[in-house]
Amino acid sequence: MRDATRQTIADVILAALVAAGAALLFIGAAELPPPRFEPLGSAALPRILGTLLIFFAVILVIRALLRLRAGQASAAAPSGADPRRGALVFVALVLYVAALDFGRMPFVPATTVFVTATGLVIGARSWVNLAVFAAVGLVLSLAISTILERFLYISIG
Repeated sequence: MRDATRQTIADVILAALVAAGAALLFIGAAELPPPRFEPLGSAALPRILGTLLIFFAVILVIRALLRLRAGQASAAAPSGADPRRGALVFVALVLYVAALDFGRMPFVPATTVFVTATGLVIGARSWVNLAVFAAVGLVLSLAISTILERFLYISIG
């Protein structure tokens, strides 16, 4: 099997799994009660996330099919990929969710640490990358927190 075909199959499977996760979000959001006082209700965030997941899954499938049609291997996925990095990102995600849920850690510091750790696992480990990922994590967490609190009226901590 050619490398482009193998990558296309993997991308389509990943997109299908992401779409299945989005479907679970939509099903869960449908079971939430309708809004009483807030303008969007508690189901707004799962629906927004599900829509974004579907959008990115469609982009992934389109790129995979275009790559298959061109017969090229993806430059973004080198053949010497390290599965340990994926496992470390998964462990970081589990620790992040546990810190937010069980540890009641505030959202902004937890998200900043998560983005920094994930960035250093995926990318090169250097002081410059540490500073860049920490800054990106801080800006991202502050932006998400502000959007949730001011527009969706959700206090995330």
